[in-house]
Amino acid sequence: MKKLKSKYTTAADGLEAVERFQENPDEFSCILMDISMPRMDGIEATKQIRAFENKEGREPVVILALTGLASASAQQDAYASGVDVFLSKPVKLKELSSILRERSLA
Repeated sequence: MKKLKSKYTTAADGLEAVERFQENPDEFSCILMDISMPRMDGIEATKQIRAFENKEGREPVVILALTGLASASAQQDAYASGVDVFLSKPVKLKELSSILRERSLA
């Protein structure tokens, strides 16, 4: 994200990601969500973020899922949770930059 000159926040796990989003949702134009994280995985974190947005009547933030698991079932689970874009690791900077530009986030 530094190379894209973007402001960013990090979280050690899915639970922390949800907490940071809920504390300051207006600070986020997109979320890069790793699917495999300790305490709470990215699928559950995405579901909780979407539930929070729904409850608060907020526009959904763009969530990009990052995973080393490129299986069809992993992709299906990610989209079912509310993920907008599914990316397999390693993600190239050019690919990420292109996606962010397409969605007017960069």
